[in-house]
Amino acid sequence: MVHITTAVDTFPQILTETYNQTSNLSSTAILTCHIRDLGEHHVTWFKFDPLTSFPSPLAVGKQLFTTDKRYSISFYSTSSKDSFWSLEIYQLKFSDEGTYICKIANRKVSVSIYIHLHIQIPMMIYPTNVYIEPGASIKLNCSLLMNSDMNDTHKKSLITWHFVSNQINNTKPHDIYIRKKFVNNTLSSYLIIEHAQIFHTGVWTCVYKRQQLSAKVIIEKGKKI
Repeated sequence: MVHITTAVDTFPQILTETYNQTSNLSSTAILTCHIRDLGEHHVTWFKFDPLTSFPSPLAVGKQLFTTDKRYSISFYSTSSKDSFWSLEIYQLKFSDEGTYICKIANRKVSVSIYIHLHIQIPMMIYPTNVYIEPGASIKLNCSLLMNSDMNDTHKKSLITWHFVSNQINNTKPHDIYIRKKFVNNTLSSYLIIEHAQIFHTGVWTCVYKRQQLSAKVIIEKGKKI
């Protein structure tokens, strides 16, 4: 939703609507506003301060107000009317998560949108497809690449496993076990099935917070890995 305080025909428009964006930890986030008829006005960027619940200014036009060198402003035009202004954040940290505001204003009129940035840890699962005969063993690895600025809460957060199948579930507790390792900033959760049977056929999913990845497992006579 675009927020406008007063309607003036000649005032710039923000054609981008409020949106959510999810980016990986340590990657680059590019938050973009599509502007029409900017003219002599300036695009201002804010971020809501979680401590005060008020927006703090980050940039006006090309001028940055933050001393954090991970931030920059970029822009380009596609016509005489349309321009795209972006707030770029490099080497994302968990503290960068939050709500950002793209705004154009003067003393009488303002228009703005909100961009809700979520930070997630890169996650991988391997293998993604398993085809074996009954009696063989299965080992699925779900891993998260972490970094040094993560607190203990994130490092201790659990990766959980879930199973969906159209088979009758005869799985016993001793059939499946989970092992965890933390090596070289990588947290791995291994799902191990020894002597896999046909009723283990289905989709196995690992879940961490808002992320989930799945592996398809088919156990059938005559199948090979």
